[in-house]
Amino acid sequence: MGKHETLTGAQRVAKRRAALRAQGLRLKQFWIPDTRDPKVREALLHECEVINRRDAETGAMDWVESLQADLWADEPDYDWGPEGSPKGTTGKQ
Repeated sequence: MGKHETLTGAQRVAKRRAALRAQGLRLKQFWIPDTRDPKVREALLHECEVINRRDAETGAMDWVESLQADLWADEPDYDWGPEGSPKGTTGKQ
């Protein structure tokens, strides 16, 4: 059997990184929230509460819009003329 090289940890890492670079890859590091930190957990929980409240508000807005749709349901469609309704509209006023 062949002789095994005895490499330090740093040498093994350097060798592995060189092999990955030879494959056309590059190292990319990211900073992510440390969820072990109580302050970070508290901030994340607060953001979740804000999102959940916004979802609840959206539900209320959907309800208001459904009432508004009922109010306008009997109205005839608006005549936008030969060019048609503006971009992003449904054609109803």
